[in-house]
Amino acid sequence: MTGIDLVEINRFESLKNDDNFMNKIFNVSEIDYIKKRNYNLDTIAGLYASKEAFLKAIKKGINNYSLKDIEVYHDDNNAPYIKLHNELKEFNDKNISLSISHDGNYAIAVLFVF
Repeated sequence: MTGIDLVEINRFESLKNDDNFMNKIFNVSEIDYIKKRNYNLDTIAGLYASKEAFLKAIKKGINNYSLKDIEVYHDDNNAPYIKLHNELKEFNDKNISLSISHDGNYAIAVLFVF
């Protein structure tokens, strides 16, 4: 299964200071990562796109699950990976490959579940 999501980075400019938005979308570990990156819009957009790409890969709509059930981490080499919670935990036993990229005004996430 493959999912891809493309977002315009600038759309997160006003949202990065909106605690309600940030706490609705991101987990504590993700918010800590965003803070360490000085609220970099590329980072926020990439994390958001990753969550949507996962839902597209499993053919589920964004309204069916909490985006907080999809948690994006980074390993020692800063490569992204996800950990799933609640109803999505069943996918933790699958191989999931995630790539995030940024260019100009856009961030993209591509995710494979196999």
